[in-house]
Amino acid sequence: MGYSQDDVSDEVNQSISGYYKYLFENSETYNAYKVFKISSINALMTKVQDTLRVYKQNIADGKTEITDLNKNIENLNQKIQELDLELKETQKVAGSISFIGLLIPKATYNIILWGIIGGLVVLLVIAYGSHSRSLKMYTIARKEFTDLNEEFEEYRKTSQENKVKLGRELQTERNKVAELKSRIAARE
Repeated sequence: MGYSQDDVSDEVNQSISGYYKYLFENSETYNAYKVFKISSINALMTKVQDTLRVYKQNIADGKTEITDLNKNIENLNQKIQELDLELKETQKVAGSISFIGLLIPKATYNIILWGIIGGLVVLLVIAYGSHSRSLKMYTIARKEFTDLNEEFEEYRKTSQENKVKLGRELQTERNKVAELKSRIAARE
């Protein structure tokens, strides 16, 4: 069987299995054997070699692509590790507060801050209570001082009156003694 130009272009466009089928159907049979033209077998072999070359090139390209992808994956993994470190550092900084030049976690800072505020509130309550107590004591002491001062003034007045009264009585008694002395002196 001869090949026309259309047959050859069909051969080029067919896959190996399609070409094999075409070759098998268009070959002659002799005593239960198939007879193939050498040019058809050579064309099949060329097609097989071309296909193998394409597959090998695809495999080589695939290996190159895999190598490139592996390098890319390694670079991305390295970037991920760097970003993880940056993220951890950022979270550490974001979760911390600089206090007296030290990075303190926010929870610890809050505990310290609320502890200080609580301590100040307790001191304020104690100071207020102490002030109130002192104010009460001052008020009581002032009242007692006023009462004592009034009592002292009363005592002083009474004492002054008693002194004046005693002075008058003494003068009266002195006058009586002087009068008695003058009577006694006049009798003598």
